[in-house]
Amino acid sequence: MKRLAPLLALVAALAAPAAALAQTPALRAEVTVSADLVRLGDLLDNAGDHAQTAVFRSPDLGHTGRVPAAQVIDAARRAGLAHVATGSIREVSVSRAARIVPLVEMEERIAANLARSLGLADSTRIQVAFDRGTRPLALELSQSGEVHVQRIDHDVRSGRFEAMLAVAGAETVGPFRISGAANELVEFVVPARVINRGEVLRASDLAVERRPRSEMAMLASDSVIALTQAVGMAARRPLQPERSFRAMDLMRPEIVERNGNVLILLDVPGLNLTVRGKALEAGAEGDTVQVQNLQSRKTLQGVVTGPGRVTVQLRGQPIVAASRAP
Repeated sequence: MKRLAPLLALVAALAAPAAALAQTPALRAEVTVSADLVRLGDLLDNAGDHAQTAVFRSPDLGHTGRVPAAQVIDAARRAGLAHVATGSIREVSVSRAARIVPLVEMEERIAANLARSLGLADSTRIQVAFDRGTRPLALELSQSGEVHVQRIDHDVRSGRFEAMLAVAGAETVGPFRISGAANELVEFVVPARVINRGEVLRASDLAVERRPRSEMAMLASDSVIALTQAVGMAARRPLQPERSFRAMDLMRPEIVERNGNVLILLDVPGLNLTVRGKALEAGAEGDTVQVQNLQSRKTLQGVVTGPGRVTVQLRGQPIVAASRAP
């Protein structure tokens, strides 16, 4: 036991500096705070009884600031901490924790509000652009309520708006003033490539574009605004890419070609006959066209009833020509 005592004393002597080092306040390189003031306990490990000593004002919500290490050491000394281990740290990064409401969420709230006021079911048809310099909202972490529009003033002609946003909760937070421009987007169909006359349109030949209504003052009232209006129809005239076109520029596909061979179905009371003929006009299904009986060389008037087929009624009554459908 007598031999063991000096050994234990030596171990205790060697451990003492390590224990003292472990208790020495040490500077942190990065800290995140949630209060208005930065305290020594935020900046230092092992701040002990000085942990609650406030030394700096926190950055704004959601922001980060940098403090020179020397400035932190000076503040610690003034508070009574003579020794602070800094290691290789030259500055401390201090961030203020916050709940960030991104601009896109604010846009969605404003667009939804304006869509309701304009009677639109789809809020994506409202284009919102904030004024330059608008930043996301930074809120306290405890403010977890939904962001909503308290009030909005919108000039439909110019598109300018000014809105007041607030955060619902036990206590309403705000209002936050936001301004910018908001416009209703108009949808219209354009060709994705050159469409030649007579071509039947497919969905892959077309694209739907959206532009602010204020930019589309010259858009015709009968412009094609939905793919369903155009798919399956044929071009009455050549259509150019990325240019709007009208319903009158479309027609039903022609299934009988001018000067093309056709089968004429003669509908006679009690008898159906077929003869070969030539179409003197092009026509879509349901159109009334002139055809020539190749046997008798007579010109007849009939209705297009299928590809290369024209039905002529011979009932002793004059055939009334139907107007062409567009």
